[in-house]
Amino acid sequence: MPERGRAMNSPALERAFVHLAYLDETGTSGHSSVAMFGALIVPAGKFGYISSLHETAIQQILPTERATEFKEFHACHLYKGTEVFAGIEETKRFTAIQVLLQAVGSENLPFVYAAVDRKKMASSPFSIMKPLHAAFHMCLLGIENWARANHSFGRDVNAGVLLNWEDTYLCILDDCSDKALKADYKSTYRSLRTKRPFFEIARNRLWHAHDDMFFADSSDCLGIQISDLCNYFVRMHLEGIAEPQNFYQMISKQAICAKPEPEWSQYGHLFHNHADCETK
Repeated sequence: MPERGRAMNSPALERAFVHLAYLDETGTSGHSSVAMFGALIVPAGKFGYISSLHETAIQQILPTERATEFKEFHACHLYKGTEVFAGIEETKRFTAIQVLLQAVGSENLPFVYAAVDRKKMASSPFSIMKPLHAAFHMCLLGIENWARANHSFGRDVNAGVLLNWEDTYLCILDDCSDKALKADYKSTYRSLRTKRPFFEIARNRLWHAHDDMFFADSSDCLGIQISDLCNYFVRMHLEGIAEPQNFYQMISKQAICAKPEPEWSQYGHLFHNHADCETK
């Protein structure tokens, strides 16, 4: 096995593409028992199809001649018919949701998430941690685990990291005006993905991650909008909130609970896992 952090010698290096990992948070209000970060992974070659379905979903809301008026899909408002979606009949809104989630299911787009139980964390020795930041940390490592799982090496990845550039991913987060929050996210990312991984081998954990993460305006980023929808319905499922349309079922097979080690063995009891909800 190559030394930790050394790339494979493979023809794959000649045809490398970058996957896009669109991250978004949910459960940020005090009303939710769950603080969650989710990442919709769009593998290379899949973006065009989800882009076309995004356009189709817009047409469910607005006629073609008014398409330029569209801003963005926001899961909560689209589902409940509030804010910019007020006055739009439920059938049209729900059809738009079905079209958007269809992109996830039909293209088998992975949705990696980490969902902190606020109550459990508040009563634990780790109560000083911010739930959302803990979820972000776990979600990033969950994406890395997804990338490594694509490698059929049959060896213990903890004994050494075999890189495959076909599984490199770029993390894209929803932009915000909160400079302190953005700085915290950047700090978390940098703590896991060092600037010079081959010189900081012991510290680097995101071997397939791009050298930096990027912030994008969700109104211009369809991947973040669809990630927001996935977040919304997965969180409802985790919290046991009734959702008669069963939108969660459209993406349940794509949902991946982030379980990085050693974090999961130590702190897994503070997180939700959709598989546990389905066995109750």
